[in-house]
Amino acid sequence: MNQNDLMQYWYAYIYDRQVVQDDVQHIISMVGDSPLKILEVACGSGRISIPLAKKGHLVTGFDVDEAALARIPNKARLRARFVETNFLEHKKADGLPNLNCFRADAISDDWGSGFDVVILSGNVLVNIITDGDYKQAQELFIQKAASCVKQGGYLYLDFTCANWPDFTCDKVEERVIFEGTDDRGTYGKFVAVSGDYSSETRIDKSTRRYEITPKGREMFTATKEVVKHFPTHQQVVSWLEKYGWEIEWHNPIEKETFHAIIWAKKK
Repeated sequence: MNQNDLMQYWYAYIYDRQVVQDDVQHIISMVGDSPLKILEVACGSGRISIPLAKKGHLVTGFDVDEAALARIPNKARLRARFVETNFLEHKKADGLPNLNCFRADAISDDWGSGFDVVILSGNVLVNIITDGDYKQAQELFIQKAASCVKQGGYLYLDFTCANWPDFTCDKVEERVIFEGTDDRGTYGKFVAVSGDYSSETRIDKSTRRYEITPKGREMFTATKEVVKHFPTHQQVVSWLEKYGWEIEWHNPIEKETFHAIIWAKKK
């Protein structure tokens, strides 16, 4: 296994165990009990898709991260097989015949159609990876969400909408996001290194560093530059209105609100 594969495997394993988010029960309550056809964009290792499938919904999920997708079969007690296409398909089996997850790029690939609900959770809008215009990519997600659901279908969306004071990398600060050892004995740290943020453009440019020590081998490091755009609440609302979404519920939004959650219906 090369260094990149080791790093990706370690990241997926540790993320699965250490990153805690409390949105699953809220999503389940919003979706309801009647079986629905649901799409989760950027499903990762099935944190949301698996519980929804266990509730009886017909769930499709996709993600670009193969290491995360590869964790779904064991978590869902499904068998997986690799097919000779551009994605990893988790075949319907034993416990969850109503769950299907595959590899796809949310920007360049089609999202399908005919869904009752589309889920953009886990701060997907802010975690988009693109070399293009970030705001255009975020708007594209709202547009694609509208295209893939039926009329009268729903969108669950959450995103960070905070705006911080300007800062630069003159004073570099580091923060360990998480660390630990995976089931192959690889120990690692995932470190955020402060960068530059403009309150005018709401663009943050920073660095992430991986410090990986495979079992019985020397440590290696890898860094990547990260660019994120933090949209305003009103900006996202304008995109929703543009593509035919009507907001039915959202959390209280005030000037200092850090995170927005929206439940919208396609008109």
